Amino acid sequence: MKKVFSIALGTAAFLMATAFTMQAILNWKIDAEKAQVKFVMQAHAQEMIGSFKGVKGDVKFDSSDLANSSFNCTVDIATINTGVEKRDGHLQGAGWFDAATHPSIVFTSTKIIPADTGYLAEGTLTAKGITKEVAIPFTFEGDKATGTFKGSFNIKRSDYGIGKTDAEVGDDITINLEVPVTSAD
Repeated sequence: MKKVFSIALGTAAFLMATAFTMQAILNWKIDAEKAQVKFVMQAHAQEMIGSFKGVKGDVKFDSSDLANSSFNCTVDIATINTGVEKRDGHLQGAGWFDAATHPSIVFTSTKIIPADTGYLAEGTLTAKGITKEVAIPFTFEGDKATGTFKGSFNIKRSDYGIGKTDAEVGDDITINLEVPVTSAD
């Protein structure tokens, strides 16, 4: 009986130590000052480029344990920057992002899988109160202490009720992500 108890106690201690070690590898802190969410779209017969700052969230990522990896990240609409202050204010308004009612954009992953050139984060993107499924291809460059996630994907503004769809402003938006992280443990 003592032998069974000792084995069970030893197994429990090993599992707890392993879980703690895995947790240290998986938790990442986003460098909100350096993280960038850039977007590109067509507006009035020219390319409009803008960005959001202040990416926040919970990032758990380990390339050898994708089943337990996840992203739950937000970006603040008030940080939008297109280089034209008046336009930024207009984009924060009710007809576009409606920042007063919906102050952030949220991505929550449901699955992370390997892809040809890195990984694919499948999940939901919520903007202006509308949630749609998206797949974000991304790469991770770094080690167990620091790294950077980079990704790029496309959405349609009309899917999220952002602005009016017309010939003057394109519906397709390309979003480019660059999110530096450090180990949170």
